[in-house]
Amino acid sequence: MADFLWHEISEKEKQEIKEQARKILDGFSKKLSRIDVSKISEPNIERKECERKEGECKKEFIDRKIMFENAPEKKSDFIVGERKGW
Repeated sequence: MADFLWHEISEKEKQEIKEQARKILDGFSKKLSRIDVSKISEPNIERKECERKEGECKKEFIDRKIMFENAPEKKSDFIVGERKGW
């Protein structure tokens, strides 16, 4: 686990990281080049209006009671949220 802690990286480590990144990017670009784009159709989304007009945004009031009812975890007057779960 200590490998994941912050530390100054050496020039050797910088080079290894660059090489790994290059391999990842090269592999990704090779896979992308294999895609037959002739089989991919353009997305077709039909909308009545294509742009939102300024000032037309409907503002909703969020009730504190409803917000706390929907929160999976609460601690007194606070909603407990996940940290660094992504």
